[in-house]
Amino acid sequence: MESSTKEVKSDFLQELAVWFSFGLSDKMKFAIKAALSIVLVHLICFAMGWTEARTAAITILIIVSGIQPGGSSSNKAFFRVMDTLIGATVGLTLIGLFPQDRFAYLASVSIAIMFFAYLSSAYKGGTRIFMLSALTLLLMFDNGEIDDVFTYGIGRVTMILLGILIYTLVSVFLWPERVEENSMENALSMTSIETDLYLQRDGEREKRKELYQKMLSQEALLSSSNLGISDATGEMGFTTTQWNSIVHNYKKINEIITLFAYHDKTDHTNDPSHYVTNYQEIEEEILGLFKAVSLAWQEKKEIHIPTPIEPLYQFNEVDKLSHLDHARLVATIGGMQKLHTQLCKLAEKLNSLISPKPTHFALEDIPRRPFFLWFDIENLKAALLTFLVFWTSTLIWIFINPPGSLSYGFDLVTFATAVSIITIYLPVNPLKMIFIFSFSFVFAASTYIFVLPHLHEAWEISLFIFIYAFIGFYFFNRILAIFFLLGLFTLDIQNTMVYSFDILAGTFFIMFAFLFILLFFYYIPFSTKPEYLFLKMKRRFFKLSQILLHRGHHINMGKRIVDILAAKNSKIHLMNTVKKMQLWTGFIDTKYFNTIDKKQLLHFGKECESFVYLLKMMHHKDRQMRDNSIFKIYRSKYNEAMLADLLEGLALGVEERKAHTIWSNEKHVIKHIEDNLEHILSEIKDGEYSRKDIIEFYENVNLRKNVWLSLFGIQKMMSEIDFKALEMNRF
Repeated sequence: MESSTKEVKSDFLQELAVWFSFGLSDKMKFAIKAALSIVLVHLICFAMGWTEARTAAITILIIVSGIQPGGSSSNKAFFRVMDTLIGATVGLTLIGLFPQDRFAYLASVSIAIMFFAYLSSAYKGGTRIFMLSALTLLLMFDNGEIDDVFTYGIGRVTMILLGILIYTLVSVFLWPERVEENSMENALSMTSIETDLYLQRDGEREKRKELYQKMLSQEALLSSSNLGISDATGEMGFTTTQWNSIVHNYKKINEIITLFAYHDKTDHTNDPSHYVTNYQEIEEEILGLFKAVSLAWQEKKEIHIPTPIEPLYQFNEVDKLSHLDHARLVATIGGMQKLHTQLCKLAEKLNSLISPKPTHFALEDIPRRPFFLWFDIENLKAALLTFLVFWTSTLIWIFINPPGSLSYGFDLVTFATAVSIITIYLPVNPLKMIFIFSFSFVFAASTYIFVLPHLHEAWEISLFIFIYAFIGFYFFNRILAIFFLLGLFTLDIQNTMVYSFDILAGTFFIMFAFLFILLFFYYIPFSTKPEYLFLKMKRRFFKLSQILLHRGHHINMGKRIVDILAAKNSKIHLMNTVKKMQLWTGFIDTKYFNTIDKKQLLHFGKECESFVYLLKMMHHKDRQMRDNSIFKIYRSKYNEAMLADLLEGLALGVEERKAHTIWSNEKHVIKHIEDNLEHILSEIKDGEYSRKDIIEFYENVNLRKNVWLSLFGIQKMMSEIDFKALEMNRF
């Protein structure tokens, strides 16, 4: 009876919670939390007699413009405080170094801001890291005044920290963001996709492509899975290091399955047991391991780990195959052995986690992913543009400072520079910003004249601020909300209000001036139109691929250090370039380009992603085979200039490529690879090379064939897309 009563009480509380949250979408909850935070900082400043509520409110606006799911609020607050303290330390240091030298101070600030802008763009963990450092540094400058500059700077820092504190507390106590553990769910989904793709490896090409793209997308989700609040959570209780080791196994499995599924069916796959007598046994064990891994994630069921099976070749039949079919057969069977090995390693780790004993398993030496993407051209250009925005707005502040706004003149520099860090090289058109701010100008001016003079009580002011902020956060996306809410901040609501339309108009002039500065630098010196950046990323993708292939050859031949560095740089930036190309594809406005189909562009980006995946695998495989004797002969005789030249021609966007047009013909290339194999292997005597070297060489040749096939797929798509249309000039 007591148990039944508890259940009824629990159900009632759940129903009550659902009732109170009825109709509150995530978007509405976010808008309420953000608006309430801005109200609270104003109320605290009113109560304490502080005059810089606007600074704390702007801090909240910057924070919420870049909020990303995942991670606890306390961790986010810690990083925000550290960002602020970094900016404050730099700001106070520069004030101390140049207390009366305005030009030296501004020059130093511009360099520091450019550095923070670059770090903000290059950091992989989020888009707002170091943003508060830049904002703090900008807000510490008191319009060129030299009296009490340290006190002024510390006061601004205090207001920024207040904004961080208030938003953190509201986030923690009002609809806190719960970081759900989804690692096991993602692993289970990955196992299912891998199983399907393995079963469909000789199936219809379109089905394989669809599964392959799903596998790449799921791999990205797997790498960014949430493990929970602590370092060892979830039902299996694995640590972050252990999870990274499991993800490493999944990536290895993906690489192997990619080589299975990328090529089309060949003759020997009709009856593989004709060439390998125990093929069916190997196949059944692999499928059994896939099923067992899924059950381990779902039901915590321990996996029986089989012993490795050596393939039993029928060499009399194998020797009758062509060299390419022989290579494909050897690569397939070798891949199945490797897949079996990786699945067994994964099974051992899962058994260790399932075991009631303390979880422990051997960890591979996995390279740590870097936190920053160094030397990306777009990030460098974004930092340079921020530098130019800073000095342009500074010169306007010095020479065209509008009457009536002398005390806020440097806000032009602050807003222009801070917002440029957010918006440069993001798909946000400044014309749209100006339109939103113009609407905000009308709205704010109307409230300044007809509403604010009639508000006297704290609750009235609070309600006004809440409604204004809620409208901005609820009806606009987080970037555009900045420009709508700038209208609220231009009102400069304080305990004692001085109503002067001259001051308001001057403040709005500052706001419009910085928006037109952003509009100017949207096109000059580097255009940030989506179609322009898409074409640039497309050319860079082919160029980096050509460098990786060409310079990678020199690495394996032991050539210059510059080639090693060039290949390493290409390898780092290739996938990131494709991801940026895919990003800008989504923002191309096809109403300007009648002959362009956005779906085709998106498919093109996915095909480029597949090519990069294969090319990086080939580069890695080449490095592993530097000591393979047969591979050395192959690389010395065939430097693959044809593929490198074809990629260079695609990068240049010309039809008359350096390589002969026959290298654009799939059948000719396959025949050429076959002839090369025939020429090399005909010179090999029995027993001259180890079986391991021969198998590795066959696997490598099969991988190269897949790279070619992927490039042919890209060329076919390019012939169907009117890229010339995207070069059309438009404002």
